[in-house]
Amino acid sequence: MDKFIKVPIFPVIKYMPLSERQDLAAPMIPVSFMFGENEVHVGTIRACVRGVSRKTGGRGFRYACEVSWCSNDKWYIQESVLWYDDFLQEWFVEVPETKAPVDWIEAAKINDEVLWDLVS
Repeated sequence: MDKFIKVPIFPVIKYMPLSERQDLAAPMIPVSFMFGENEVHVGTIRACVRGVSRKTGGRGFRYACEVSWCSNDKWYIQESVLWYDDFLQEWFVEVPETKAPVDWIEAAKINDEVLWDLVS
C-alpha cells in the first residue's frame, strides 16, 4: 500500500455567486493550478463536500473533479480529488510518495506540529 504525502497547490480561484452554486457546498471553485512544470486545468466539479483526508491528514472541502494538462504535446485527462483545508486555508492534493518529486517529499515533512512550532 502506498504512503501518501500532502502536496500544496496554489490554484487560480473563481468565486461563485449564490445564484451559480447550484448544489455545490463551497463558494469557490479552483480553475487551474501549477503542478510541477504543468498547468493543470480543473474541468467539471462532480462533487464538493466537507470531509477528512485519511491518507495525509487535513479536513475541509473535498472536490471530486476532472483535471487535464498538456505534457510533451499530449493532453491528459483524469479524475482527481483536490482538498481545501478551511482551517489552515490551504489547497492540497494527495500524491503517492513513490510518484512525488523528491523536493515535495522533503517539503511534506513539515507537518502541522512543526508549523505550529515555527509560528508560535
